[in-house]
Amino acid sequence: MKKVNKNEKKKLLIRGIILLVIGIAGLIFGIYSINNKNSSDNKNKVTDAIKFKNEYEELNGKSTDSGKKYLDVSIDEKNPMKYISFDDLMDLLEDGTGIVYFGFPECPWCRNAITTLIEAAQDEDINEIYYFNAHDMRDEKKLDENGNIITTKDATEEYNKIVEKLYDSLDVYSGLNDDTIKRLYFPNVFFISNGKVVGNHMSTVDSQEDPYIELNDEQREELKNIYTENIKKVFNYECNDGC
Repeated sequence: MKKVNKNEKKKLLIRGIILLVIGIAGLIFGIYSINNKNSSDNKNKVTDAIKFKNEYEELNGKSTDSGKKYLDVSIDEKNPMKYISFDDLMDLLEDGTGIVYFGFPECPWCRNAITTLIEAAQDEDINEIYYFNAHDMRDEKKLDENGNIITTKDATEEYNKIVEKLYDSLDVYSGLNDDTIKRLYFPNVFFISNGKVVGNHMSTVDSQEDPYIELNDEQREELKNIYTENIKKVFNYECNDGC
């Protein structure tokens, strides 16, 4: 048997240590990569929630062009708001089930309603409320001096399709003296079950006159009850006398 001298033993030992270090480094890198991927996945899961929070809270402390102060809102980072594309929205309205919130951050009524909607959804363990901002898609109409309806801004094709789909549930376009013309006002929350509108609620509550003033506790509770009742319609778990 060939004898191994001290130098060879030393080389073998060093080589073993190097291989061990490389193995440990590879293991550490693998664990880091997995954790980093999981962290990235978790960030992706909350992207819409954080984006929505930032979009609405960005106006806190600011004022409108007319000098009115926007209502400050504080939105939970784990809110259920999910941005929805036009195509996915139309699929939902065709045969899907879910809740759609139409609004935009500068809307004073929206800012008053949104935290109550989120609270109602969270209390009912609703993980997703679809958010669609159609503000810039709408047309602008008015009466001329002869009482004729004129269009000062055309609607987008997508907006017209939304109005057509939700026509029976929309409010009449105010100020035109024509009940056949409908308009998507904000905030407007639609509750959809299998493509059917089972409920919708526009604005906040009847007793609120100034949207730049925060709802009081009684008004918030009234609005929350409206949202909750409609949520239950969507997911078919309304309680009867036997519940």
